[in-house]
Parts: sequence; C-alpha cells; structure tokens
Amino acid sequence: MGRRLRIDWEDTEQSLHDRYQQATDHQDRTRLQALWLLRKGRSLSDVSSVVGKCYETVRRWTEWYRSGGLEEVLSRRHGGSGGREPKLSEEEEQALIEKAREGELRTIWDGVEWARSEADTEYSYWGMRHVFDRLDLKKKVPRRQSPDADPEQQEAWKKGG
Repeated sequence: MGRRLRIDWEDTEQSLHDRYQQATDHQDRTRLQALWLLRKGRSLSDVSSVVGKCYETVRRWTEWYRSGGLEEVLSRRHGGSGGREPKLSEEEEQALIEKAREGELRTIWDGVEWARSEADTEYSYWGMRHVFDRLDLKKKVPRRQSPDADPEQQEAWKKGG
C-alpha cells in the first residue's frame, strides 16, 4: 500500500464539483472530475480508472495543482503549442484571397505558383490545399466543354424538346 496523497487544497469539494458539472471542454472536464474525486478522498489509481487516464497522467495533474492551483491545471493544453506558424503573413493571405476571388487562382497548383513567385514561399500541393481550406477558397475549375457542343440544342433539350 502506498503513501496517502497529500495536497493543500485551495478549492472545496463542492466548488470542484460545480466547475466539473459546468465544464464544456472535454480536457477541462476530465481534469476537473479527477481533482474532484481526489478531493473526495479517492486514491490516484481509483481516479485514473474512473476518468480513463493512466496513473502517471493523473499524478502529473496533481503536481500541476500543487504548483499553481486549478488555473495551472486548466491552462495546460494537450496537443502542444497550437501548430506551426503560417508561412504566409496576414497581408499575403489577404492578397491570396483577393487573387482567388478575382478568378486568377483557379486551382491549388495556381496557389502554389503564386506563393512561389509573389510570397517567395514554397508550398506542396497538400500544404496549399490546407491553406485553401482554412481560408475557405474554392479549389474547383469549371468542367471543359466539348467544341462540338451546341448550346442551343442543349437549351432546347433542357426545356423538354
């Protein structure tokens, strides 16, 4: 049997329970549930089983609580710092949006070429596709039309003729 868990609690059991009940973010909710159960007197191994996290993770949360309280636990985010810095500046992204809206950039490859020539930045096809998705730019070009197509016949056909 291990040592009894010792934490100088800044929060009451009821305040932790209330914060747990009100939390909408899944990371915050899981951590608050774990702290609430620990505050109630449950062991680290019991709490780790209930919240579905490994023992070391719950122990790490208690260390964060000891060092900075509840706000320290909730300020830590799983997943790192939020990703890479964008290669294009905000001004360059706005210019890209304008070019696409004017119809000058009709494909992802056009965006890759634009970034290379105008922004002096290298993008792969998939990197630029991610930029297009993030900026909500369309990556479609109109379908080619056959030179033999007769627009008048097509209109007549659409009208049921």
